[in-house]
Amino acid sequence: MSDDEARPEDLNAFVSARLARYTELWDAANSKFSTSSYHAEDLVDDWFRWVGLVAQDTTAAATLILRAASGAARQQPSETSETTDAESPPG
Repeated sequence: MSDDEARPEDLNAFVSARLARYTELWDAANSKFSTSSYHAEDLVDDWFRWVGLVAQDTTAAATLILRAASGAARQQPSETSETTDAESPPG
């Protein structure tokens, strides 16, 4: 494993940090609601902030999935060629 590869600890830290941002957004809106100071512009700001967070997280998830899939695809041909060479009769 190289230093560039993500480890489970890295993913846990990343997810924890992302969840903290969602929690901050929720807590800020909740505190404004509890003091009756939540206005229409707050809703718009919170909506766009939430959409931005979701877009970033969706992109990050897609990147992780594609990297994992491409890594698996790169490993399979070499395994398949070894199996094919061993199983094919000498020509």
